[in-house]
Amino acid sequence: MQKKVLALLVILSTNAYAATVDLGFENEVYTSDEYRTSDVFMPYVATSFNPINDSKLNISMKYMYQDQYGRKHADTEKDRFKTDRDRFEFFVKGYTWKNGDFSFSPSIGFRYEDWKTNYENTGRQDSRKFELRLLPNMNYKINDQVSLYLSGFVAPVFVQTKQESRKDSGFVKGQLGTNNYNNDYFQELNLLGVRYKINDNNTVWSSIYNERKYSQYASKYDRWQLRLGYDVKATSDLSFSPFIRYDLSYKEENIENSNFSKDSGKTRSKDEVRIGSSASYEIVPSIRLLGEVYWQTAKVESYSGVSSEDKNRMFYKLAIRKTF
Repeated sequence: MQKKVLALLVILSTNAYAATVDLGFENEVYTSDEYRTSDVFMPYVATSFNPINDSKLNISMKYMYQDQYGRKHADTEKDRFKTDRDRFEFFVKGYTWKNGDFSFSPSIGFRYEDWKTNYENTGRQDSRKFELRLLPNMNYKINDQVSLYLSGFVAPVFVQTKQESRKDSGFVKGQLGTNNYNNDYFQELNLLGVRYKINDNNTVWSSIYNERKYSQYASKYDRWQLRLGYDVKATSDLSFSPFIRYDLSYKEENIENSNFSKDSGKTRSKDEVRIGSSASYEIVPSIRLLGEVYWQTAKVESYSGVSSEDKNRMFYKLAIRKTF
């Protein structure tokens, strides 16, 4: 499957206008033995291209494979099953509506994910998920230095998952079949973003970010976060963007069926802090090296209020981009 997707992306890119192709990977490493089974390596290929010459229409696609290699550290053979995942994304944009200093540039697309599922393990493992993502992308220019923006996405979500993980009224204990759930919802929005352009090489920005997720018969959460960043063009070839994300509030509520869960209706805190930077370096005019690294710490708390060791991780991303 991976080879077929790679071939498709390369063919589309090399037969289109203003195309790019990225080859890269992401790696998440947890710094505590308690969480090291969550370590994952995720290679990917992505492309973006204009299918029509002199058109603003743009199509972007991405394929990523997740290998949860950290599972090999699990204590028992049963728990060493890796939640391998295939992810495919497809987005279309090109329309922009302007009214004075205000612009609206929506795009639409989807993310599809498929997990390999171990039906002998009663752990919560989704098998398929489809997110229909709508991206509003609004911008308002106050003056040559200051602008406001709204970005992110809203997405109805369609999930096929094991009945054991979402116990609806028809659940039968020990039943290992799957159900389809069509009422899930996910959003990530920078609701109020501000950019300040110091000069052509330096820009600072901040935003109030909101993330909401509703998983039918499972949980729902609501996060409010402050995001800060600084975009620097150090040289004609090198740019980097340090950033920090700080949770102001992050609450998760258990909405499992009360007949099967003693924690139904309870809430817990899941506050996180992330500090890192992305970077870009032009090797030659048509080839660019892209990277990102960050450290993240997350609070771990049960619905009963019992705290565990904070979940700390390092994230690494490296990719090479070819422009045609």
